[in-house]
Amino acid sequence: MLLVEDDSTWQERLGDAARAEGLHVSHASDGMEALEWLRTHPRAGHPDLILLDLVLPRMDGWELYGQLRTNERLRHLNVLMFSGALSGEEPPLGGVVGYLRKPADPEAMLGELRARLRHLPETPLREPSGPYALRLQEHVALSLDQLPQAQSHGVRLHLLRAAELVGTELPMTSTWLMALPGVPPALLVTVGGVRVVLEVDDEQRVLTASSIDIPPDLLRVS
Repeated sequence: MLLVEDDSTWQERLGDAARAEGLHVSHASDGMEALEWLRTHPRAGHPDLILLDLVLPRMDGWELYGQLRTNERLRHLNVLMFSGALSGEEPPLGGVVGYLRKPADPEAMLGELRARLRHLPETPLREPSGPYALRLQEHVALSLDQLPQAQSHGVRLHLLRAAELVGTELPMTSTWLMALPGVPPALLVTVGGVRVVLEVDDEQRVLTASSIDIPPDLLRVS
């Protein structure tokens, strides 16, 4: 297992819990360190699971997940995400085997973590083409950072879900995702009143978040 967590106390307690379940544990402090670790190890030496904190310095968990899912060599990896801002109603994402809500104290999460580690699913088959890459224009990323953490996480999860769906034959119209008329094609993601337009580049297999509309009452007060 690769544990991606920047807090040393959490690293120690979660690592001990995983080792108690018979797992070998390696550590990375952020997404960049984790990605470098995976790139320098042969696929045969890759972990069965990445336990991923979503809030990290340098490269956060969202960006690392996106890098994994759009890399043919790393797409097979299972990810168990955890964060204090998860709601318990997160949409399914390819390669994500579960979500854990991060409490203030690691001890409060250890029992649930051990239960999850005992019942990890087999590595699912991945579609040959994989999901589209997701890119956020700078002003969109900055706007997401102005949201409360729970709302920001919710929007990011749905943007990644759109990247999973756009290359499939699954329906592209729902309560949160719809196709917009026009050329080039675009998608509208709506989550909790936040509206994000994704431009679709089918040739490069990229979704670009080009605009965002946030109700003023959702913005954090500095």
